[in-house]
Amino acid sequence: MKKPLFVITEIFLSLVFAAAAAATAVVAVDIKTDIFHVDKLDPLHISSLIPNSKENKKEEKVKKEISEIMLVENKQASETQESLQKLAENKIKDFLKEPENLDHQPADLEEFMLAYEYSFEEDLTGNKLILVEADDNLSNTSKAKLYCYEKNKDGYWWNVAGEGKTVTDEVYIGENGSAYEVTADSKKTPAGMWLLGEGFYIGQKPDTTYPTFEITEDTYWVTDTESAFFNQKVDGAEEKDWTKAEHMIAAPKSYKYGLVISYNTYEPDTEKPSAIFMHCGNTPTEGCIAVPENVMKAVLEWLDGDCAPFIWITV
Repeated sequence: MKKPLFVITEIFLSLVFAAAAAATAVVAVDIKTDIFHVDKLDPLHISSLIPNSKENKKEEKVKKEISEIMLVENKQASETQESLQKLAENKIKDFLKEPENLDHQPADLEEFMLAYEYSFEEDLTGNKLILVEADDNLSNTSKAKLYCYEKNKDGYWWNVAGEGKTVTDEVYIGENGSAYEVTADSKKTPAGMWLLGEGFYIGQKPDTTYPTFEITEDTYWVTDTESAFFNQKVDGAEEKDWTKAEHMIAAPKSYKYGLVISYNTYEPDTEKPSAIFMHCGNTPTEGCIAVPENVMKAVLEWLDGDCAPFIWITV
């Protein structure tokens, strides 16, 4: 018969060995991953607690790379937002009114006039002028710059953006640039000096007294050369005789604001382009002029009911 002390000692040692065996079964080293883990638990979760594990180092590297990418993207997004904000603040109504004691023509406009052999007295008969200067860089013929000028009662002009300044450099013309001789499929903006027609808009009317029309579901601009309404705006389809026309409401972003350019509208030539507008946009066109939306809206609000505006498109 065993002594009580021996029995107690034997029981104690048995418990110690059992506990050690249990611990050995639960905690182990994964030879393939070289990671300590606890059985029945997520090894990745436990490995994240061990700073020297290879998997943890890889995970930290990936996290760092993702963090760096996000920082770059956030910076770019912030810069884009700042650029848009600056553009939104660029309003023509904040530009120069008539300078005091104005007694000379602006040097920048005078330079254009001399280069193209135009006369202030004979060619600039209106009192507001939009100048679209085509980019002479042959690698990007579809870009242009926009200037706006106004004339006082004594016949002197001034640049409403400031001497030598553009309203915006973000102007796009025809995909193939501009030219004096253009055809219907040339994708070129017709160069020259043209009278401006009505303004137009979709939705809320801009704050202007200049003649405008609202584009609705019934507004079409006919491009069918066989139609009696070729290169004209038509409201409704009651007298429809065309197979091709721009349903203007179908271009809500481009035509949110715009101006009709009176090109090929009087006794229109079917060999020449039709539907030439100045409108909203940021890509090359089929022959129109595209400017940022806020600039287009500001131009309409700069024009008024008493003005006789022209647009001059260079090559």
